[in-house]
Amino acid sequence: MTAMWHTSAHEPIGVLYVANSRKIGGGNRVLMDLATGIDRDRFTPFIATPGEGTLAEWASEHHIPCSIVREGDWTGRVGLLQRATRLWSTFVHRRVRIVHAMAPGCYRAAGLVGAWVDAVRVCHLGFPPEPGELAWSFRFGPESVIACYTEQAREVEETVRQARPDCRVTPIPNGVDTRVFRPVPLGERHHRWRFGAKHVALIVGHLSDVKGYPVFLRAAARVASAMEDCAFVALGGETVQPGFGAELERLAEDLGIGGRVNFLGWRTNVAEIMQAADVVVLPSLAEGLPIAILEAMACAKPVIATRINGVPEAVQHGVSGVLVEPRDVEALAAAMQQLFRNPETARAMGKAGRRAAEQQFSTGRFVSRVEAVYQALLDRRDFYRCSAIVF
Repeated sequence: MTAMWHTSAHEPIGVLYVANSRKIGGGNRVLMDLATGIDRDRFTPFIATPGEGTLAEWASEHHIPCSIVREGDWTGRVGLLQRATRLWSTFVHRRVRIVHAMAPGCYRAAGLVGAWVDAVRVCHLGFPPEPGELAWSFRFGPESVIACYTEQAREVEETVRQARPDCRVTPIPNGVDTRVFRPVPLGERHHRWRFGAKHVALIVGHLSDVKGYPVFLRAAARVASAMEDCAFVALGGETVQPGFGAELERLAEDLGIGGRVNFLGWRTNVAEIMQAADVVVLPSLAEGLPIAILEAMACAKPVIATRINGVPEAVQHGVSGVLVEPRDVEALAAAMQQLFRNPETARAMGKAGRRAAEQQFSTGRFVSRVEAVYQALLDRRDFYRCSAIVF
């Protein structure tokens, strides 16, 4: 059932990005960076999303072809074939030579179709995989796995190689657009997002336990009891825990800080809101390499985050931010108070974060490294084809 095709030397190569969600979250933010940043002279991006939503709307606004490939009605092998069949027409119609799944959960069907049409197969890792997830997802093994931080690449390499011995695991940290996310002078800040307060702490991410929102609110209550004129801002929508926003609002009221916490929901003007804050907080319980942290660093904001997964590879403790242990409310509150009370320290950390964002985490650097992975896989594929013809 293999359908092989070749593009001319001057025809861009089709790349299909398979999204794991119809909404815009961390994984799809990475997809969006790739789809908009990729070299259009060499590659043409397409998107497959599991349903109508903010990702499809974004693709339409950016004139990137997007296919709605809904989940199957069945589970197991029948469901897998159903999902693969729905992807099949997108592969053929778009003449896809590279398929890039944005998470193991959406790789399985994409990998099966990629094997049918002999496409180059890539899977991206963001959030740390659950035990057994990679072995289950990589039945039709990818030729390359992209990890979002170095330690993650080491952790998954053995499992990936068991699925496909010649698969390459490459750590490529996520990127941030340092032109959009940039520091602005005090006079240029949008003060409406400070809510009239002298000190502002911002948490960014979908409303969930895993992002540490309850920990943030409890720490905020301690800060509010010790310092006057503080505001706390939550920027993010409900993507994995419907109804959790109402629970968080009730918790804020119970803690006595309902009037100081501002829940903004999901918004597109993230940079504008982030530029108005004094510190950006992300007390997650689990992470990959959070986009929100990179955005904060690019805006020259000191970061307070948990010492987990890929976070220490971005935030240098005591230099560009403060790292605390997960669920440590006291340490989180102390870090916020420290930076509120020492603005010079906060500014120095922000400047260090900006330098790191420019030198290590720019979108251009991220996209060019992914393009290099594509090219290496295409060259390897072409080499084996030529060898087969010669010998």
